[in-house]
Amino acid sequence: MIKKSSAGLFIFLAFVVLMSACSDGKNRSDKVRSIGNTSEILVVVENEQQWDSKIGQSIREYLEEEQYGLNQSEPIFKLAHIQKQSFSEMFQKHRNLLIVEIDQKAEKAKIEYLEDYWSKPQRIVKITASSAEDFVNAFEENAQFFIEKYNQAERERIVSLFRASESKKVAGKVVKTFGLRLTIPREYYVAKTENDFLWIRKEVAAFSQGIVIFSEPYVDTAQFSTASIVARTNRFLQQYVPGPADGSYMVTSEKFIVPKSEVVTDFFIDYTVETRGLWRVEGDFMSGPFVSYTFIDSRKNKIVSMQGYVFRPNKEKRNLLRQLEAILYSAQFFP
Repeated sequence: MIKKSSAGLFIFLAFVVLMSACSDGKNRSDKVRSIGNTSEILVVVENEQQWDSKIGQSIREYLEEEQYGLNQSEPIFKLAHIQKQSFSEMFQKHRNLLIVEIDQKAEKAKIEYLEDYWSKPQRIVKITASSAEDFVNAFEENAQFFIEKYNQAERERIVSLFRASESKKVAGKVVKTFGLRLTIPREYYVAKTENDFLWIRKEVAAFSQGIVIFSEPYVDTAQFSTASIVARTNRFLQQYVPGPADGSYMVTSEKFIVPKSEVVTDFFIDYTVETRGLWRVEGDFMSGPFVSYTFIDSRKNKIVSMQGYVFRPNKEKRNLLRQLEAILYSAQFFP
């Protein structure tokens, strides 16, 4: 994930996770709540020329990459930028910060990563390089790591908000059915419960969000392939998640956006496969994005999938899907 560049540039990555030894002497629990819109990163540049140059172009190319699996095009993050001279105490509280520094005296690119420094949750990346070229090399070689950490801060913020309005009833049903603990807001309700299947919904005038959880006996690693995950998902959806018209039902869409899977290493189970794509309703015209996480429950020798989906026709969906991602990432075995 963090590599040397092809040009042999050595990158020093200083992980500074600030706990009780913060420079201001405060504990993490004393930190003020971070600010910033959902999915937003504030980039601090030294001048506008940096933002308009290849430095800014590289940052935008990676951090504004299109989020996979959405009906309408949306970037994974929304970027805002500010000049260093305007980087006041208020802006220092932003949840996601990327700080650019060009120092001609720097012998090698230096990347500093800090957590919860001025606020909480907060992720700060500061890259110091001798030139714009060195900065771009350092940034691009480690961009995926930065994205993972910014995503982590987003999930932490969302779950902390949901925890204050948690539905004990729905969470208890998940525990009873699967032995899993999820932080689920009170707007959600249990729509259907069957053996090895649970459907949770949130229905408001403007949109719908839902979570389906299902499991079956674990046989071998082939069950982690995208084809196997999709086939298993479709079996449960067809059986238990009907559409609005008679005979209609939810399935995974494979026509316009092919489901894509990858292993994630920061879930509560070491080996977990994340799958993104579109769902649709067979026999109707409904569709939307989904994200799912598949893992082994070794206590029961079962393979489990948890899928969150969004329905919001002709409107942006990234942040609603991110909420579901945060809920699913809150999973823990219980007890």
